[in-house]
Amino acid sequence: MLSKKASLEISIQAIVIVVLAMTLLGLGLGFIKGMFGKIGGITESTFGKIEEQLQRDLVNSNEKLVFSQSKVSIERGKETLLGWGIKNEGTSEMDYWVEFGPIKYPNTANNPGLNNINGGTGDWFIFKYSPNGAPNLPYSVDAADQQVERVNLRVPKNADPGLYLIEMAVYEGTGVTDKYATADIFITVT
Repeated sequence: MLSKKASLEISIQAIVIVVLAMTLLGLGLGFIKGMFGKIGGITESTFGKIEEQLQRDLVNSNEKLVFSQSKVSIERGKETLLGWGIKNEGTSEMDYWVEFGPIKYPNTANNPGLNNINGGTGDWFIFKYSPNGAPNLPYSVDAADQQVERVNLRVPKNADPGLYLIEMAVYEGTGVTDKYATADIFITVT
């Protein structure tokens, strides 16, 4: 009789331990999910502020293209969320594509002849449609309207420190000669 009581106590203890473990696991998973949800909300909130600023800049200026920051200071291996706004001053819908290209950059042994920021240093600018090779027309903006898009600047860990002058060019149509507007971006890599 004594052995049956001991086995019953062990069974009850095992059940209690399993219930506590499942409860703690559920709480832990809920905490992790909540943290990732907050991170997504912070990103949306940050871009919401950028979008409002770009909308104001487009309305208050005569510029066809505005970038959220013309001067960016960033560490190697870090990234930041930015954006651009474009205004179609035409009378019909405009299809366009975007390219980021270097104008001036540190000329070191690691960086000889950097031809294209997108391909030359490992995709610095990440956006919804990065044209590789032949240009395509991923973006369109209605006549007499404006549009805001996201772009993530990610500087590789092996990038040379210094000042980079980057030109953001918007091309109307499929050709590279139909430059609609440009914006200069100064990036200081530390």
